[in-house]
Amino acid sequence: MIRAIIIDDEQYCITALEHDIELFCPDVKVVAICRSGQEGIEAINKHKPQLVFLDISMPLMTGFEMLEQLGKTTQFNVIFTTAFDQYMLKALRMSALDYLLKPVDPKQLMSAIERFQELPTPSSAGRERINNLLLNRALDPEKQKIVLPNRDGFDFVSVGDILYCAADGAYTDIIFLNGKKLVVSRSLGEIEANLPETKFERIHHSTLINISEIIQIKKSDGFFVVMSNGDKLSVARSKKDNLLARLGL
Repeated sequence: MIRAIIIDDEQYCITALEHDIELFCPDVKVVAICRSGQEGIEAINKHKPQLVFLDISMPLMTGFEMLEQLGKTTQFNVIFTTAFDQYMLKALRMSALDYLLKPVDPKQLMSAIERFQELPTPSSAGRERINNLLLNRALDPEKQKIVLPNRDGFDFVSVGDILYCAADGAYTDIIFLNGKKLVVSRSLGEIEANLPETKFERIHHSTLINISEIIQIKKSDGFFVVMSNGDKLSVARSKKDNLLARLGL
């Protein structure tokens, strides 16, 4: 059973979400309901939830400020419940497990729960996402960082230093501009979710590239991009049109 907490200052939103969870998500148990960020901090410290449904815009303490007060050692995943516009949602997508636009659609709620259940290491991944959120919510893509796990803890890496990422089973190889390679125990999809869409493009089911580091496109013997370090990477036929559109070609 997934232990969850709802944090929202609007009672009708709480009531609707709690009803939908009970009706559509039998694997989720709501262990606490909070009407403010301060109540949320107390409930999180008491109940140690695996999942927090968090409203962003609350009086006295926003959802972001609540996460900042909890610090960077949190062990839960966040699903934001928000009425923010699409621009803000793009930023949230990089850092949260998921977001639910109010009024919440039950199908999107069930999809978010399924996504949580598919995580290989939910607590660790949740901590990374929250760290990324706190690092990047006020930064443009050129200055953003991503938190990556290592044997001893975490590396804080500048997004602009990443050349490309390549899937290797349940792991991902991250290649940097300086030639360094880092192997992390995260799927490529999880890494992609934490990188800005404005800088990165999936060119193959196993390859994600920094589009600003493409120096050449080759059409002979298939379709390839050549990166700034000279690596030649294959572009899947299904990804070709999206890439060319991104490059204005």
